Amino acid sequence: MKTLEASKAAANFSRVLNAVHSLHESFEIVRKGVPCAYLVPRVERGSTSHELADDLAEAELSNEDRRSFAADIRRGRKALKSLKNPWA
Repeated sequence: MKTLEASKAAANFSRVLNAVHSLHESFEIVRKGVPCAYLVPRVERGSTSHELADDLAEAELSNEDRRSFAADIRRGRKALKSLKNPWA
């Protein structure tokens, strides 16, 4: 990731934006040496949990693959920490 002063980024914004879009370059924008923003290429979003569920429902998995996937999900759930209510 390249570092760029905010004033230079502003003065050359079109050129910087083209570098991000076309060349997939990333920039850390600093003001007086202090990082204040990142300019990075857009990343396509992944699928939602509903889209994943739809895709899995349509997938042709063997019974062994289904059991293996279910076991992986159970292990993953155990590894997650429970969420805490920030308002409690």
